[in-house]
Amino acid sequence: MSKADYVLMEKNEIGLRILAVFRILLGWIMLWPFFDKLLGLGFSTPAGQGVIDGGSPSSFVIYVTDGLLKDFYTSIAGNGIVDVIMMLGLLVLGITLITGIAAKLTTIGMTAFLLIMWSLVLPPTDNPVIDHRIILAVGLIATYFLGGFERYSLHGWWKETWLVKRFPIFE
Repeated sequence: MSKADYVLMEKNEIGLRILAVFRILLGWIMLWPFFDKLLGLGFSTPAGQGVIDGGSPSSFVIYVTDGLLKDFYTSIAGNGIVDVIMMLGLLVLGITLITGIAAKLTTIGMTAFLLIMWSLVLPPTDNPVIDHRIILAVGLIATYFLGGFERYSLHGWWKETWLVKRFPIFE
């Protein structure tokens, strides 16, 4: 191999590590609101209004949604089933992104979550087409296809479990 080939391999490895860090940070973006909404830590969820206090994690939608889908989102805000789905989504997506397991399903689920969050204010107020959620979704899709789930993760171990061997969609 030439020196140029080694340099390229090193750059690729650095790129994969950066994508892995991106994936982990995105996981924390999901896991933190789970704890805040569960416990009412006083950040996005006011103290005393967490799920453990009887609060609804999806009720925030009433205050932030606007645009084309406002009526739909305000009609489902505070619904118990929506609350459970939202909390499970935050928890599962946060854990799977941080640990690097179930890469395909996590990428699909997180992209869907980001598109839903994007659609809360449609069209976006700061740009008529794109906002940071679309950029995060594109970054996650790139992370999946370029191998960012394989660094700093349990991905290698996860691939060898009976669940993944029986149901490859979980890889």
